[in-house]
Amino acid sequence: MEKKRNAKGEGSFVINADGTVTHRKSVGYKTNGNRKVLTVTAGSKAACIREMKKKEATWEKQKNAENIVAGTTILELCELHLKYQMEQSELKPKSIDRRECTIQKHIGEYPFGRMQIQAIKVADIDNHVTSLIQAGQLSASSIEKVVDVLNSAYNWAIMRGELEFNPVAPIKATLMKRIQKLKQKSANEADVHVLSLEEQRLFEAEACAIDESTGRLKYAAGLYGMLLLHTGMRCGEMLALCWKDVDMQGGFLTIEKSCSMAKNRNKEKEDATNYIMVEGTTKNEKARKIKLTEEALNVLKQIKTIYGVNDDENARIVKTRTGNPNTATNLEHGMATIFRHAGLTQLKGGLHIFRRTFATRMYENGARVKEIAAYIGDLESTTEQYYIAVRKKIVEDGEAKQIVMVPAPMKEKGGTVLMDSYDYRGRTSVSRLVPPFPDL
Repeated sequence: MEKKRNAKGEGSFVINADGTVTHRKSVGYKTNGNRKVLTVTAGSKAACIREMKKKEATWEKQKNAENIVAGTTILELCELHLKYQMEQSELKPKSIDRRECTIQKHIGEYPFGRMQIQAIKVADIDNHVTSLIQAGQLSASSIEKVVDVLNSAYNWAIMRGELEFNPVAPIKATLMKRIQKLKQKSANEADVHVLSLEEQRLFEAEACAIDESTGRLKYAAGLYGMLLLHTGMRCGEMLALCWKDVDMQGGFLTIEKSCSMAKNRNKEKEDATNYIMVEGTTKNEKARKIKLTEEALNVLKQIKTIYGVNDDENARIVKTRTGNPNTATNLEHGMATIFRHAGLTQLKGGLHIFRRTFATRMYENGARVKEIAAYIGDLESTTEQYYIAVRKKIVEDGEAKQIVMVPAPMKEKGGTVLMDSYDYRGRTSVSRLVPPFPDL
């Protein structure tokens, strides 16, 4: 690899082993005081110079927009704040993609996004959120993200001394109450979507079905859905698992990473992929080691037998049939096919329905919320609100109804009311539903 200085003393050229040329050039300083260096790679020096001029023009435009000045629009303010968050590594790659989508689609594509920040009043914030609610095209959580993005951007500008007033703050509580009304449920709507015992039986039977023509499992993703169902993991956590994380003999599983697809923001070539797999910490940034249930251990053994063809402990557990790393989107499509063939077309919640079902089964079998939260790696408040279904789904005449059942029997002992306890780790109600795995 040969390195040469630019003839004009501006940057350097490096001739790479494959014959391409990489050009680096310092163009000033960033807001944090660090030097800003631009890098381009092309087939020749002349091509590098052309690409560098384009990058320099973009940098100058960004640099001039660094300061929030008169005329800055709401869209530009939110983009500047996101850029700052990215530079400070405040957000994970997938969170960056989500926030960018909120800014571009739910703020930038409206006349509100083109309004200047100094002209924005509380009424303008109110009107924009009201228009999003009345349109009926966004979920409550998506509208909440809009309020959060606007509020965070204004607070950031105030912290920098660029603005003095946040028009979101006076009305935020009122907006959130209004948005919460979108989440109201009818008597037959589930607070938390989970698989009923019958739906779980149908899913497991279909996921483990054998293709009679080949003698192999009918669905490549079937065992992965079973693993989610019997561990309560997040899909990203499962995608990051390697065989070294599994202790087959002791029956333990270590969960300390998560994988997700995110935009490839550093691609240097036009033909480079737009999305890449990104590995990071778990959502709550806490690793955990869990004791596997008998069903989960059985599923892992089957995956090892069918797909784990070598002894590479660093190999991913969840792969496609061609051996490539799997993705959440691919698994979503695979699971939707299984649900459809099992007659479960009305289910909601995507892959997360397995996590909710697992947590609910633990709760039904006597586990405390604190234990469930620790096992699935979440906060107690989040687990109680989003992962435990208290209503029971009853299907009568083809119609699903959500029933609040009479609580489990209570008994008195020494003047204290105690709840009957159950051994949820040795539960039988679920294990009876797991169909026998075929001999493969």
